[in-house]
Amino acid sequence: MGRFENVIGYEAVKEQLNMALDAMLEVEKYRKLGVTIPKGILLDGEPGVGKTLLAKEFVAESGRKSFLIRKNKADGVFVDFIRETFDEAANNTPSIILLDDMDKFANEDSFHRNAEEYVTIQSCIDDVRNKDVFVIATTNDLHIMPDSLLRSGRFDWVFSLNVPEAEDSEKIISYYLKDKRVERDVDTMELARFARGYSCASLEKVVNDAGLHAGFEGHELISQTDLIQSILRTFYGMKSNDKTIPMAIQKRIAVHEAGHVVISEILYPGSVDFASISCGFGSKAEGFTSYMPDEEEDYLFEGLEKQIMIALGGKASVEVITGEIDMGANRDMHDAFNAVRRILDDHTSYDFDSWCHGNETAETVFSNLDRATGLEVSRYYKKVKQLLIQNREFLEAVVEALYEKKTISYKDLEQISALRKSA
Repeated sequence: MGRFENVIGYEAVKEQLNMALDAMLEVEKYRKLGVTIPKGILLDGEPGVGKTLLAKEFVAESGRKSFLIRKNKADGVFVDFIRETFDEAANNTPSIILLDDMDKFANEDSFHRNAEEYVTIQSCIDDVRNKDVFVIATTNDLHIMPDSLLRSGRFDWVFSLNVPEAEDSEKIISYYLKDKRVERDVDTMELARFARGYSCASLEKVVNDAGLHAGFEGHELISQTDLIQSILRTFYGMKSNDKTIPMAIQKRIAVHEAGHVVISEILYPGSVDFASISCGFGSKAEGFTSYMPDEEEDYLFEGLEKQIMIALGGKASVEVITGEIDMGANRDMHDAFNAVRRILDDHTSYDFDSWCHGNETAETVFSNLDRATGLEVSRYYKKVKQLLIQNREFLEAVVEALYEKKTISYKDLEQISALRKSA
């Protein structure tokens, strides 16, 4: 088995870690080149993305005597423990120290980053600089760490681990399913697109919760429905009993979400992962649509315009289908107005009359910005309505599918599109 095969994804980071291990294990080869071997690596990322697993794999592959420092002692005792551990590592070289969840070592925020624990680590790293001691650390929040601790010479390489992409999510889900009893038609890619943007630990939880739910329901095998519902409950606040929501409100939510779906699919074909009318974290009935725009357009003017139009799709759909005003689009309108303000102010994409430039900005500029924002949102809204009217058949098909099934995925949308083309 090769290095880091227990860790799915993060290929670029694993390549760099392999380079560090090679330098650690083949010292003479690099010494002949006259290069300095890194002495410290920091892995940063939100909880559950696999930082500790990756760090432990690195420690194991190094073959060195290892030491672990994790905050499990009172503050004063913990500072002494840090010093003692570094001293022991220095007396047992070659060695490696893992500082796990280093951001938890002190109760300090980003404005008070000189906690005794961090000062101690910094001085201990400096004390072992000329000894064969390697330090690898993990942190959930890089921004609360002292800059002096993060500089080269203490942590030479800093890597950020993001939540897995869909392809890696599929591999992770498959890994957690391999020891479960599941139905043959389980589609891991569909599950990955439902769970886009969530950590490895979260994916493990929803797979296990699906099994618990299946057992409670008396199923002998875990089904695709069990897994999807587990994802919806855990990540998107799916209501456990949508029968309490009046049918008329469910239909209105379906109309609203269908607008987001259709505009997303028109502007970014194949981008919608799923849509549901059974989700929502508040007390009110809500819906949810998940889509992935073109990453290359994310920071372009055209991409921002499309995101504005997608945000307006729900409100426009209700007006097109029912002829009434949508009273549940407050969050969407905030998104649309904020995005338009960024176009006008931050990016000065049209002119310079609406650019707010600090305390010297005149009141007339704020007035220009407010007026121009309203006019632009209205213009985008008209374009969205025209698109929905032109694609009315597709819109109504999505409404019916949502109302009937409560949750639809990209696979359902592919079937709807195929039926339209064959008609």
